Amino acid sequence: MPSDLIGLKEGEKDDTPDKCVGLGQGVGGNLARSCLGLQTTTKDTRGGAAGAKEEKKTEALISERQIAEFSPASPRSALTGAMLSYSEPKGMWFSLLLNDMGPVPSEDLEKVSTHRWTFQGASELATQGKSICYFILCLLEIQRNIQLDQDEVLNASLLEACKTFVRCQCREGKTSEMYQVLTHFISNSHVFFEWEKFLLDIFQDSRAHQERFIVMHLEQVWSRYKRLTNILESMFDYLDDTFAWRHRLPKVGELLRDHMKRRCFSSPLVTKNELFTSQAVRDETLKQVRFAMGFVL
Repeated sequence: MPSDLIGLKEGEKDDTPDKCVGLGQGVGGNLARSCLGLQTTTKDTRGGAAGAKEEKKTEALISERQIAEFSPASPRSALTGAMLSYSEPKGMWFSLLLNDMGPVPSEDLEKVSTHRWTFQGASELATQGKSICYFILCLLEIQRNIQLDQDEVLNASLLEACKTFVRCQCREGKTSEMYQVLTHFISNSHVFFEWEKFLLDIFQDSRAHQERFIVMHLEQVWSRYKRLTNILESMFDYLDDTFAWRHRLPKVGELLRDHMKRRCFSSPLVTKNELFTSQAVRDETLKQVRFAMGFVL
């Protein structure tokens, strides 16, 4: 530390006794002195190169601590804050388990409204309570992770919490409301809009009659559709077991398949494509799509 900052003239020595001698001369002691606003000591009983190395290490640690305390938040952190892969809202898992319908923090509502894959009506649903807000946020994250081809569509513990939330709502007599949430999400999910646009561009291509070209792009959509079906069937399995069959309503998988066919495979560009009208196809993915979407002759 420069001598003029502690009231000494040039050439004078500081004879003030060290009142914090008990802190020692190591890294921890110097960090404590820095926090107290005292002069840090770099004296090391080992001397020589070891002492110099210790001094540099202490200065680096103090510098890092100061940067961490006073640096403003990165703009990128605000963008990724809505993603559960980076930041899960406090108490999210617990609120889903307990079916907590208390007031929703404003920052959590903002995560829903500003999410890349938010859908029409998501914010209105999220305002009903903390648990439904976090449930909607999980649905948004499912879309994100599927579209970005993440290894995990939704954390296993969060998936179980979401299933528990659905069961709690149903046992409170809100089974029809949960079925409505499911159908509303499927009808307004952005992934179907994106898949539809992607497939239309492919079937408008001059190479759309080539099986290899179609399959190569079709697999990108079909693999994501299957992952979405699996996760939603697991999340809403209670509706299939206790509600859909009793009221003769489509099950989760049937809702997804019908919506997928209507949105992505009902265009004349698809229905009149020779790969969907002829019997001579060899690729297994193409056969699965034709069978599931009702193109089997």
